[in-house]
Amino acid sequence: MGETSDYFTVDYLIETSGNLKEAGERIAREETTGKWVGRGEPSELFMKCQGTLVEVQEMGKGKGIVKCAFPLINFPEDEDPYTAFWLFATGGPAFEFHDIEWVKILDFHLPAKMLRLFPGPRFGLRGIKELLSLGEEDLLLGMFVKPCAGLTVEEVAERCGEAAEAGIDIVSDDEKMANPAYCPLEERIKAVKEAIKRAERKVLYCAHITTSPDKIKERAYRALEAGADALMIHILASGFHSLSILARDPNINVPIYVESGGRSIYDRLPNWGLSSVAFAKLVRLMGGDALQTGVVGGYLRPDVETAKEMTRVMREPLGRIKDCAPAIAGGLKPSNLVHNLATFGADVLAIAGVGILSHPLGTKAGVKAMRQAAEAFRLGIPLDEYAKDKDELRLAL
Repeated sequence: MGETSDYFTVDYLIETSGNLKEAGERIAREETTGKWVGRGEPSELFMKCQGTLVEVQEMGKGKGIVKCAFPLINFPEDEDPYTAFWLFATGGPAFEFHDIEWVKILDFHLPAKMLRLFPGPRFGLRGIKELLSLGEEDLLLGMFVKPCAGLTVEEVAERCGEAAEAGIDIVSDDEKMANPAYCPLEERIKAVKEAIKRAERKVLYCAHITTSPDKIKERAYRALEAGADALMIHILASGFHSLSILARDPNINVPIYVESGGRSIYDRLPNWGLSSVAFAKLVRLMGGDALQTGVVGGYLRPDVETAKEMTRVMREPLGRIKDCAPAIAGGLKPSNLVHNLATFGADVLAIAGVGILSHPLGTKAGVKAMRQAAEAFRLGIPLDEYAKDKDELRLAL
């Protein structure tokens, strides 16, 4: 194998009825060149183009992790790097061999010459905080508008305005707010931004613009012209390339929140598919400024350890690529916020929906209860004790 800068590597968890090492070698070969079928011995060029098995970690009979290296020579230097990654990591028969029963991509590692081709986040957590004039120690707090659908423009604006007045930093459409005729995109954005003005403070509104890749830029422009100062995209519905299109466009200079409901299609089985860690790394590389990871004590997957690993790859150094904000969401509320901040750290986007909007005293009280829970965490005071003289938090608990 040549210089490490000439390859990217993929870690596969595999189970095979055959030999583990041979299975890894076959994946590396068949995901690049396949077998040599020309006359005579394989050419020098052919050998340079073939993938290589570089490491095997046995975990039992026919089970283990294999690391395969894929040469960059196989695609043009200016080619879209996501396309190249997907073609060679899993675009061939790796998941189809009859004697390799289970395959899962756990992680991947890219050389600098490949990393530089990805857009990466434009803002990340720190950039979003700077937009909002927040300090490094301030908790970034957000709210999803609920119910998910079935709201009029006026109802969405009312909820967002009340949350802004109570001290929220970000309000966002839910992923099911698909810009129907009863709540159209531009009209909703204008109404929400008008309602936020009453708060007399900077609050970002993530407008949901999910659509097909050929229309994503035009919809983003419409949202920005209407006044949106952040965007939300469902990456599985619009596709990874839609995110990249937005992140590369210099005229779309706003944070992009990435919704990924349904990613368990890839990661539900422990030994099949694409891990949430690899998924999170791809979202970061493609330009997502924030991505939902999970909630301790919430109602959605993934498990806590997976969410921790996702958080790690969204924060760790990755060349010139900025961080992607881990969004703890999916059942977040005042009663479990402290546990989540203790688990993932306060350097997150804490975003709740029902946990705010279902407060018995209304939306404003729901936001205040979240802020009070965050303050209890900062001060190291037990939640029940801190809530004794704070009606919003006490009632939320």
